[in-house]
Amino acid sequence: MTLGELLNLIEKRLSEVSPSWKAEARTIICHVLNVETLDLVLSRDKMVTEAQLSQVEEMIRLRIGRYPLQYSLSKQDFYGLEFYVDSNVLIPRPETEILVEFVIGEAKRMHKGQTGRILDIGVGSGAIVVSLAHHLSHFRFVACDIDFGALAVAKRNGEKHGLNERITWIQSDLFANIDRKSTFDIIVSNPPYIPISDLANLEPEVSNHEPHLALFAGEDGLDFYRRIIPEALVFLTDGGLLAFEAGHDQHMAVEALFKEHGYIDVGHFNDLNGIPRFIYGKKHQVEGDIRCLKD
Repeated sequence: MTLGELLNLIEKRLSEVSPSWKAEARTIICHVLNVETLDLVLSRDKMVTEAQLSQVEEMIRLRIGRYPLQYSLSKQDFYGLEFYVDSNVLIPRPETEILVEFVIGEAKRMHKGQTGRILDIGVGSGAIVVSLAHHLSHFRFVACDIDFGALAVAKRNGEKHGLNERITWIQSDLFANIDRKSTFDIIVSNPPYIPISDLANLEPEVSNHEPHLALFAGEDGLDFYRRIIPEALVFLTDGGLLAFEAGHDQHMAVEALFKEHGYIDVGHFNDLNGIPRFIYGKKHQVEGDIRCLKD
């Protein structure tokens, strides 16, 4: 079988299960044959080996069963970096890049080249903290997750990008194992926020394969915000920032929790679809403390 014939076969079979079937077909071929996208045009008559065909068939079988392609590839791009992923972690989503961009901007505005500290709660694959560390060379980081498997993936990604010297990895249920004498200028989290009642409405790729521990948060999806928002006050510097990602209809409830616990400058911003998804607030600034995010 030629490369061109195999590509046509993959496209036909994936068209039944994925709206991105053309892109996924090209990705599978490039991965298995170790070729570039341009080769799919220039080398369509190249013969495919039996071993390559067998590997492609297995990836198609898994994908037709709604297994996420990123798990088969063991990788996902995020904020310009490639991350290792497996079924221990959620697959990083493009919209979370907006949260990373926001935190980078706030960190630079706050410290202007001086040393700072950032905590990532519920680190998962490490996409957020590794991306932040890559772009904020003057900051040091602590990253925690309750799940050992997820933490192992995150540490692997930190090592992959040469950043583990500036990231301390801790297995912890939120703040439980964080030194209570530690303080942070910024705490960031993309916690579980899906109501358990929404399980039946999720795509099979998510509901059947991504870790439920990282997805669901009680009846209304707000369980982790209720825990993190008050306790973060113990660890934030005066004027320090707490920033979250949340579900598409949760920003008002999360903002209310911020205000209930005395945060100031509470606000939100939208994802690329114009949906309010990112909420933030700042610990009350003690007069005379210069470590404030406000200009």
